[in-house]
Amino acid sequence: MKKILITVLLFTSFISIAQESDDDQTKKHEISSNLFDLVVAGSLNVNYEHLFAKNQSLFLGVTFFDTYGYYDAGYLKSSNAVSLKAAYMIYFSKQKDHEGFYFYPQLKARTGEVVLDDYIYFDYENDVYIEEEYKYDVSGFSAGFGLGHKWLFNNKFTLSINGEIARNLGNFDTDYLDNIEGRFGVNFGYRF
Repeated sequence: MKKILITVLLFTSFISIAQESDDDQTKKHEISSNLFDLVVAGSLNVNYEHLFAKNQSLFLGVTFFDTYGYYDAGYLKSSNAVSLKAAYMIYFSKQKDHEGFYFYPQLKARTGEVVLDDYIYFDYENDVYIEEEYKYDVSGFSAGFGLGHKWLFNNKFTLSINGEIARNLGNFDTDYLDNIEGRFGVNFGYRF
């Protein structure tokens, strides 16, 4: 995880050094990360958004150590799940360039397993604590939509909040998980 974080920081630094200082240049790209997922679920999220004309954009994101929504976030022991998400962002502001209120349909593919600390008990006979784990598969596809709002600062930095809901398509652990997955985001980004 340290190598991934260092790579992201170096890539962001390289991009910021390589940029021209001309603020009138129309920016076409944005890199961001969902800080809410990082804090709540321990997921590392890296997003890329390619900005098109008429306040529309294509959003691509990858999430490492992903979870299913925020199920069992407090009991999460480990996750090897990775997800890829694609969304088409539509911004509704007529005065602002790719900021303000937005809507997006999305598709997501995820693979991997999540391991939880199911419960811990003390074995008096052997005088040790025993930890029971529960493992479930979060692999599958989902489709849904989201709503959010984005602010742009100094024509470079972005802050957005969003909520999304998706329905799972395909096989996964329906005995434990619901068909509907909700997620929230507080994203910090850099536009170039």
